[in-house]
Amino acid sequence: MNDGSGGARGTAAARPQPREPDAAKAASAGLFDVVSLLAQLGVGKLRSSFDAQAAGCRWARAAMEKQGATTLRIGVAGRTIDLIGSRERSSGVLAASPAGGEYGAGKLKKGGMSFLAPHALTIADGEAWHRCRTFNEEVLGTGATHALAQAFLERVRAAFDRPAVGTDGIRAAMARAMTGIVLGEGAGTERAADDVAVLFDVVQSPLRRKLLGFRYRGRRQRLYAAIARCYDSAADGDAMLLALARRSADGLARDELLHQVPHWMFTFTGSGTDLLARTLALITSRPPVRKRVLDELAATGSPSLPQTIERLDFLNACLLETGRLFPPVTRTFHRRASGGNDIVHYFPLLQRDDALGATVHDFVPDRWLESKPDAAAAASNLFLRGPRACPGADLILFVCRAALARLLGDFAVEGGGATLARDPLPLSFPEREARFTAAEATT
Repeated sequence: MNDGSGGARGTAAARPQPREPDAAKAASAGLFDVVSLLAQLGVGKLRSSFDAQAAGCRWARAAMEKQGATTLRIGVAGRTIDLIGSRERSSGVLAASPAGGEYGAGKLKKGGMSFLAPHALTIADGEAWHRCRTFNEEVLGTGATHALAQAFLERVRAAFDRPAVGTDGIRAAMARAMTGIVLGEGAGTERAADDVAVLFDVVQSPLRRKLLGFRYRGRRQRLYAAIARCYDSAADGDAMLLALARRSADGLARDELLHQVPHWMFTFTGSGTDLLARTLALITSRPPVRKRVLDELAATGSPSLPQTIERLDFLNACLLETGRLFPPVTRTFHRRASGGNDIVHYFPLLQRDDALGATVHDFVPDRWLESKPDAAAAASNLFLRGPRACPGADLILFVCRAALARLLGDFAVEGGGATLARDPLPLSFPEREARFTAAEATT
């Protein structure tokens, strides 16, 4: 659930970390090149079929190939970033533990997230990372079915008590599920989902932060006041993440603990919603896939039981394949502790490379059911990997499977569109095709 943090469980932090390949030779893109790209994107938006991410990736690859480099150094407005074009180099950076001190969060990432949560796991390093990582793994149930899975499943099913007709409807239902799962059912949480969504928009907009950040201080205070009230009133037996947080807080200062919570919240209504809506659109666009999902639901057991949701392997593969094709988080930033430029991993560029095989642009869920993942699956950065793997991946996948089982099995949701119905797929997700219709509820 947290982007770019990862891996205290086991001994990942203590292992020798692979060194990145020599990145001294970098292609250069200046202001003229960037303006040229922006002009292409602006003109392209006038065409309904324009694939903006594909255009950006072509531009970057062409610049790197022309100069024989695997990194594109982009300088605009006094800031320089290094866009990685090599999966090998990207893997080398991501494999370095945040506890080791070789790489930290990039300036852009740290500056943005510090506005909302200065102690968040996603920008922590050193001993602080160890404390926060261990805490997140304990609360989020990394690597296993969550201890509160039954209660969480009931909240998801209650939140999706009617068929959602589009991404906005799914986002609203995920907000209801998030409130119960993270904060509990206490008063004063009604605006929490909206507050965290607005604040993350500010986090992701450096100009907005610099010019208008002062306007959001009151909203930030209100969000943390709601989180603190729920945390302080949580009892040991309450079935919510904040109750677990009280029991898992050893070694964490109060501010450190509370600063983990906004990212948990936003995952539901941000990247979790995007992953869920896009997966639903792909499944409903392809009748054979939809039938296979429904057959699995019918054969596996009651969707009201967490063990059923855990056994929905093909449905889980559909989620992973959708995230590979259309990553809801498209980039992350790192920087050498010794200094230098921000290093940008742009996931569509790295995981939709034609060199990964003939089916890299195709929707092939079965690649995730093989004993050994193929090259396309191995390149996916949906939840990152190794020491930076997302600690909430298992929980958000459980929530998404439960919601899909509800929408497809109970409400017979249909939808999708022509672009998603055939391969190869574009790099940019066609948002207009995340529209759904449904029969009356059967349960």
